[in-house]
Amino acid sequence: ARQMLEIARRYYLNDQSMVTISEQLGVSRFKVARLLKEARDTGLVQITLHTGGTEDAELGAKLARHLGLRQAIVVEAFGTREEVRHIVGLAAGRHLQRTLRAGETLGLTWGRTLTHMIESLESLPNVQILQLTGHVGSNLRESPIELARRASLIGGNNAKAIMAPLYVESLQAAQALRNQPDIKEVFDLFDTVTTAIAAVGSFAPAADGGANSQFLPLLPLATRERLLATGAIAEVCGLPFRADGSLADPELTEHIFSISAEQLGRIPRVIAIASDPSKAEATLALWRADVISELVVDVDLAEALLSAPAKLTTESS
Repeated sequence: ARQMLEIARRYYLNDQSMVTISEQLGVSRFKVARLLKEARDTGLVQITLHTGGTEDAELGAKLARHLGLRQAIVVEAFGTREEVRHIVGLAAGRHLQRTLRAGETLGLTWGRTLTHMIESLESLPNVQILQLTGHVGSNLRESPIELARRASLIGGNNAKAIMAPLYVESLQAAQALRNQPDIKEVFDLFDTVTTAIAAVGSFAPAADGGANSQFLPLLPLATRERLLATGAIAEVCGLPFRADGSLADPELTEHIFSISAEQLGRIPRVIAIASDPSKAEATLALWRADVISELVVDVDLAEALLSAPAKLTTESS
């Protein structure tokens, strides 16, 4: 163990090569390599990468001024898309914990970044939790119901969930579900939401060519094609929007179990969270729809938003 420690110290801290270590300690290069691997395997040496997490207050203030937002949190984030989502989620969690007040009603949507945010929370004041969308898929970790439940345990108050899918193909079934007392109860409470956390969904591919939207795969192919044909580029709470901020495909919303665009626009504080510069146009579409009051984004997305023409700052009026 002592020899392993000495070899690890020379290799990782003193930047000596394996050849130099072998010659100076009188051991074979094979043994040096084996002991270095064992040092990592046993935890004697732990390698971590700094993937960001620092907030850029100056860039955040600049972005808030550019878009006329109440506040923008911009965080440095590096690595894979999932690592960047994780860092943005942590930043959103810190922001929420700093600013949420007891007695509020907190509305939650769904999304991978939102999942990271909820998992990062250590405490919340005593608030009411409302699920703003129906449930999605079979992944329990990312389920809106599970996110609302976790948040309510942290916040010390009860959560009310929508026990229905986000999308229901049969219009007749959707209408019948809306009349269920437990579902109607949640819908009737939407107007009481004071703060909402909303993940930005984009129909454009991510920078690496991967899918950005978890919403589109929920829809039948014909419905998906019709929606895209309307010019929809963004989604929040299952509500699709065009680039100019108008609601796309109102017929689709009859099949969607979520807060309405009008109700979302009336919430005093909507914090949108997003990462990856490929979501710039979707974020701007939601901003033009006037449903965003605050943003939590990574530096790359912030810079993409700032590069938008200045005239866009007047388009939400």
